[in-house]
Amino acid sequence: MFKSLKRITYQVNDIEKAKKWYNDFLNTPPVFSAPFVAIYKIGECSLSLSLHQSPTSSDTNERTETYWEVEDIDVTYKRLLDLGAKPLMPVKTVLNIRIAKVTDPFGNTIGITGSMPDVKNRTVEHQPSETAMTTAFCRALAFLEDRKEIQGPDSLAELFLTDEAKKPLNDSATRKWAIQNLVTAPLYGYLLARTAYFDRIFNKHLRDNIAQIVFLGAGYDTRSYRFGEQIRDTKIFELDVQSTQERKLAILKKSNVVIPPQVSYVSIDFKVDMIENALEKYGYSTTAETLFIWEGVTYYLPEKAINSTLSFIKSYSSKGSTLCFDYATDKLESFNAAEPFKSWIGNGKEGVESFVSPFGLKTIQHIDSNEMERQFLTLNDGSIAENALSKFCFYYGVLSD
Repeated sequence: MFKSLKRITYQVNDIEKAKKWYNDFLNTPPVFSAPFVAIYKIGECSLSLSLHQSPTSSDTNERTETYWEVEDIDVTYKRLLDLGAKPLMPVKTVLNIRIAKVTDPFGNTIGITGSMPDVKNRTVEHQPSETAMTTAFCRALAFLEDRKEIQGPDSLAELFLTDEAKKPLNDSATRKWAIQNLVTAPLYGYLLARTAYFDRIFNKHLRDNIAQIVFLGAGYDTRSYRFGEQIRDTKIFELDVQSTQERKLAILKKSNVVIPPQVSYVSIDFKVDMIENALEKYGYSTTAETLFIWEGVTYYLPEKAINSTLSFIKSYSSKGSTLCFDYATDKLESFNAAEPFKSWIGNGKEGVESFVSPFGLKTIQHIDSNEMERQFLTLNDGSIAENALSKFCFYYGVLSD
């Protein structure tokens, strides 16, 4: 049941003294250091020194936490209990890290870590999107960003996080650790740039009082509420799978967030449902100029579903309507096994233009990772705050025929 030792945590009552001792012993500094924790990378395992003002005992089991990596944490946890272990900490999740602890019949503490094995039941058709949660987490981090030049605007993102996911937001050092270890800096940089760019497009069309805006996979997008006072006659349609949409609405209502009357929520499974059928009963007009925002979606769809969406835009919207989306430029491993990448468009600007041209789209703007960094991730001193994922781009085009 155990694969390998993954994480070890030692409790200490003086983090600086402990860090100096382990620096000398290991002959290396920690990969992350904060007033409450220091983390060392040792082979495939990590060693954490965790600050506890008064460790309860000198007993090794109470002062040391070890976590074995397992294939299926839920099955392993149940099997340990079935064999007579006592629950010490049930399975819990902090973003993509899942841990649990039990006490064996002989008094030893056993920690286990892993991911959910049932990928099928973790898909967006069965539960709220995990990638949407990760995006919300990054937007919440960005809103608290210390570097004001790249500070994010999404004050509502934190609402969608679980209590466990909110913990890394508490202070600057923990946020930096989360960016490096839970998210990765290039993904964080990419999502910072993407939010800023799509905000720009959304605001431009609100100022123009465009007739309609359609979010093709809204996730936990908050633009309709952050910019609610700027909405005049524009009808906004948020499309997404029912599980994510239901959770989003429940949180918005619980948090007393004002939902503008111009916003409609349209439940849809993009893999099987026809967009035109889903929108029809909500007052969508096929003759009105429309902005389509397709953010963080295309690479999770099979090519057939992408073509179907582009065909819908061509056939069911007016000339002059626009589409903004991001896409992968190469075959990649997904950040989440439950929501794998399925599509990509190679050859940069030329490749994506060739891909969308049969659907009547002409390019207004194309942005690669270098341009993302220049426009959205550059500090006042000229340095790049964070690099952006290199194999992703933004496309913005207009329906010309």
